[in-house]
Amino acid sequence: MEKYALLDTDFISKTHFIQGNTEKSLSDLVVEMPGYCFFCHSQIIKELSRHNQQAIGWLQHKISEQKIQCYTDEEVLNELVKIRGDFACSTYTLMLKDACDAFSKSYFKEHYQTLENFDIVTSTKQDYLETLQKADDEIGKHNSLGEIKSYVLLQLLSLLKGEQVYVFCSDDKAARNGAISFNNVRCISALSAFLRLKKEISWTFDAAEPYINSYVQFCKEHNQQTFRVMEASDVPRMQRVPCKQALEEIFLDRFVELQNGFLRYRDT
Repeated sequence: MEKYALLDTDFISKTHFIQGNTEKSLSDLVVEMPGYCFFCHSQIIKELSRHNQQAIGWLQHKISEQKIQCYTDEEVLNELVKIRGDFACSTYTLMLKDACDAFSKSYFKEHYQTLENFDIVTSTKQDYLETLQKADDEIGKHNSLGEIKSYVLLQLLSLLKGEQVYVFCSDDKAARNGAISFNNVRCISALSAFLRLKKEISWTFDAAEPYINSYVQFCKEHNQQTFRVMEASDVPRMQRVPCKQALEEIFLDRFVELQNGFLRYRDT
């Protein structure tokens, strides 16, 4: 059975810089996992193009190779037309509101009031898309728009496929909690991607070691010394573990993967 997976901006940006001895990055290994279908929203391309030219080239290449399917808002709406007919625009608005609510209950009202008041009876799909684009443009940069559009696409995938959706996302706790607020979603971070690859391709420590060293170096360059992981206790508690130790312990079977993408120590 195919697994459906979404890639977000931060995950692509970070894992593209984690390199092994070959020319393959961690992001390459992830999208090559057997049995997965990868998707992203076109907003991710816009966001990557602002701050990571290398990663945007990688993403566009993967899209051209059809390793990743990229959806625009218009394509999302076209899929909704097939399912909901004349109610496609109002369905998109509801999905967008749910996506906004995953971040903040006031986000939709602040930025998308024009869609809530949109007259779907006398207007066309193109009118709706233009109104949506205008609202998006006014939001501007650095306002979680990539995640929000990804959550709209997440809902569409869930609707079309009826299967669990995997979200390969940032280390940001709010973004992960936002994703798992939707039904049947599992998050995977850059760190837990190591455990996922170990499961899916029987990745050995020897094969992973260059990527471990690369990730540790990446963390060092960004002044990060530790990862936050869950303790093996009945009470949910986090502890900080040195980056290299956590990555090595993945290959010693010390962790289980949680729905929100965090790793938890196994009960001893």
